[in-house]
Amino acid sequence: MTVVRAEVPGTIVLEGGDARVTVVPAHGGRVSALRVGGREWLMPPRSATAPSAEESVLAGGGWDECAPAAGGGPLPEVVKGQRSRTIARGGETRLQRPSIDLQTTIEGHALRTQWQGDALPWTLTRTLLVRRDGVVEASYEAVSLAKQRLPFLWSAHLLLPLSKQTRLRLPDASRFRVTGAEVGDRVPIEVTTPWPRYELGKQVLDLSAPWMLPKGRVLQGWADLTGGQATVQIQEGELTLAITTDGEGVPFCGVAVDRGGLRHGARGAFARRAAPALALAPSLGAPDRYADALGEWQSVTWLAPNEPRRWSLTFRALR
Repeated sequence: MTVVRAEVPGTIVLEGGDARVTVVPAHGGRVSALRVGGREWLMPPRSATAPSAEESVLAGGGWDECAPAAGGGPLPEVVKGQRSRTIARGGETRLQRPSIDLQTTIEGHALRTQWQGDALPWTLTRTLLVRRDGVVEASYEAVSLAKQRLPFLWSAHLLLPLSKQTRLRLPDASRFRVTGAEVGDRVPIEVTTPWPRYELGKQVLDLSAPWMLPKGRVLQGWADLTGGQATVQIQEGELTLAITTDGEGVPFCGVAVDRGGLRHGARGAFARRAAPALALAPSLGAPDRYADALGEWQSVTWLAPNEPRRWSLTFRALR
């Protein structure tokens, strides 16, 4: 039986089987803990306060919903009637206090969370269900309330601990576009390569073992996901977390590997984080800034007026 309870004021905990999900509504609906297969997979938020527009989403911890785009900046002119609007860094959803509704279904308790756009007229609804068999489902629906179609770059940012044992599996030979490979001087290096191959100077790295990235570096990129259903796997020892996309499809997955976290006070995407980290961002567009996704990349999902787009993420443990 799925159980719901609140152990800490302001949090909601859903339990089923050996799974446990903790949600903080006041922090933009953030999932602060995700326990699947008896293991906690997320790096805990480094602060007990709500996310801020000044903080990088990659430095926050947990699982943040980012919409309409994680990359801040002005809306491009292609978005009619919204030229003077600017998107906050990390998106609008994580800065809101969304509406919540706890529902009971035949499968257990489900937490429905809804956000509403400010710079653009849209709604995003996420329904979290922890099934009695320990499987966690996140079902999404996005709707444009405008009279014209709207570009939507939703992404779910999950920050996970990184160790020598961590293995990351994406669809083999899928296109992986590196948008930045930072060292101390933060010089970006852009390249397109088949996953998991990455050439760093004369060395060829296998990114399925992210720890191979040299100490002190931060690498960021986007992988193409194929079809309406795709699976991303993170392995730690004998346990694997499988994240499966379904519905109308999640066409991209952002990947960020931080070996620079070993340097206390490190600059970069994971600023001031003391431990190495791996970030995954299943996304409806790539990269996370409108200027890029609507520009050279041409990789964005469009919401048609009043036509819901639905997709899902399913989390299950494999042994």
